[in-house]
Amino acid sequence: MKATESARSNLERLRKVCDGAMNVGVIIYGNPDPDALASALALKKTLETKKRAINIGYTGAIGRPENASMIRQLKIPAFPVSEVEAAQSDVIALVDSQPQFFTDFRLPRCDIVIDHHPVSDRIGAGFVDIRPNYLSTSSIMTEYLRIAGVRLTKNLASALFYGIKTDTRHFMGDMSPGDLDAIRWLRSKADRDIVKQIEFSQFSREGLDYFSIALVRRRFVNGVMFSHLGPVPFFDVCVQVADFFIRVENVSWALVTGVVADTLVIVFRNDGIKKDAGFLARMAFGGIGSAGGHKDMGRAEVKQDVLPKELLLSDNRGIEEYVLSSLAKIDPIFLPVLRSVRR
Repeated sequence: MKATESARSNLERLRKVCDGAMNVGVIIYGNPDPDALASALALKKTLETKKRAINIGYTGAIGRPENASMIRQLKIPAFPVSEVEAAQSDVIALVDSQPQFFTDFRLPRCDIVIDHHPVSDRIGAGFVDIRPNYLSTSSIMTEYLRIAGVRLTKNLASALFYGIKTDTRHFMGDMSPGDLDAIRWLRSKADRDIVKQIEFSQFSREGLDYFSIALVRRRFVNGVMFSHLGPVPFFDVCVQVADFFIRVENVSWALVTGVVADTLVIVFRNDGIKKDAGFLARMAFGGIGSAGGHKDMGRAEVKQDVLPKELLLSDNRGIEEYVLSSLAKIDPIFLPVLRSVRR
């Protein structure tokens, strides 16, 4: 009963922030993933009225084929957004991200934040709902939809179900009661055939080349699988390779790095046994870049201009040493693979 009352109170506060707003911009940071897309669609359905337009925009690009397939098949109205376009919104809402994530996109302001990543900074917004114990923002938005009594279409249910599925590693993560409750409610309402079609769109033919590079450059020492890909078109390439590596026998840490334009991207995955990828990312790289995540997955992004002056992003060997030595200072498990690079 108390939980329901709290949820209703949250919904009322959320809607109050939008009182009088004619144009709400729901902004996804960077390249939209399934959890962010589903959450944005759910927030749109929760807040839209006949007099209020809700626009979904992303600051990056569509990187993974499955994300393009999800947008197309589930008819999610998400489009690239510029800083100028964002500034024209009466209210700006962030889903599956927080203001401090926006290192290369100037937010004019932030009124609403709904997310599941750990909080690393104080957030001055009219409405903030951040639940680090949840593995998916889609689970949080499912609660809002239920309380609001929003009509759940097959497409919306499928989007949320798939958003939760991807962020919980196919329901294998350490899920909260809220995640489990959302899955139970959505399971019979989602279109499993569409979800399966989206899943089968995970890899492009061009993307397979990066798996070849990853396999050739891989280093595996004492449970740590590491590979530096060099230049990649999107950071999602590193995510896909890391997700693949962590499923390899006897791998307890999968670490994949790549360079996107002027940014070094470091993606972490682990087996979830007494490890914390988000903590490791923040401790090693949080002081100079954007870094964070959860216990079994994390990511860091570091710009060229904050790296040591003598280190260029084109220097593959130098990048390998820099990343591994930074991590070894936090956790000695990375020392053996660092030594293998220095030989």
